[in-house]
Amino acid sequence: YRGIIMNLKDKKCEICGKKAEVFMFGMFLCKDERCLEEAKKLSMARHKLRVVAVGSTNPVKVEAVKEGFERVLGTVDVVGVNVDSGVSSHPIGLEETYLGALNRAKNAFERVQCSYGVGIEAGLIKVGEHYIDIHVCVVYDGFKETVGFSQGFEYPKIVADKVLNGIEGGKIAEKISGIKDIGKNIGLVGYLTDNNVTRKDLCRESVIMALIPRMLKNAHLY
Repeated sequence: YRGIIMNLKDKKCEICGKKAEVFMFGMFLCKDERCLEEAKKLSMARHKLRVVAVGSTNPVKVEAVKEGFERVLGTVDVVGVNVDSGVSSHPIGLEETYLGALNRAKNAFERVQCSYGVGIEAGLIKVGEHYIDIHVCVVYDGFKETVGFSQGFEYPKIVADKVLNGIEGGKIAEKISGIKDIGKNIGLVGYLTDNNVTRKDLCRESVIMALIPRMLKNAHLY
């Protein structure tokens, strides 16, 4: 493959996010050998698989998207992309949580040559005097977005109070559980439920819910 000469202004490498220097394998890339090799592998895979770009490099989210898509739509090639959510580190309220997921989905879609961009955002939703953690998923295809939620669970008051004061929930959960990077592992819900429900379960559930309108048998309904 030879690089195609084109306008690279404001373009970023679709693998690492650095300034793009070349367009190869159908992607904007820097000239790092690791990025070029990864792009080559992805290019070969795309001849056979639908590509899904996830607006996060969190392995829990990436794996959940792959599992959710494969349950509903079949085999896919999933790529995690480091993008900005455009909202606070721990969104409060349904609208901000949805907006974070939407921004992740659209930003991922723009960064990678793909069929779908997916964003997942966890937010704190007030219900009466309770604060419920809910994961929101947005699936974007360049024209429209579809949305799904996970089941929710009540945050312990000590955690909710700190989140409302601007401290990210994951950091508080690490101190409570003693598990480093718990948000990239079982999540607070995994710790609270003795692993009966994990963060990946919630993420995967939100993905499947967001894919309901995209199931062939449901197309005429949406």
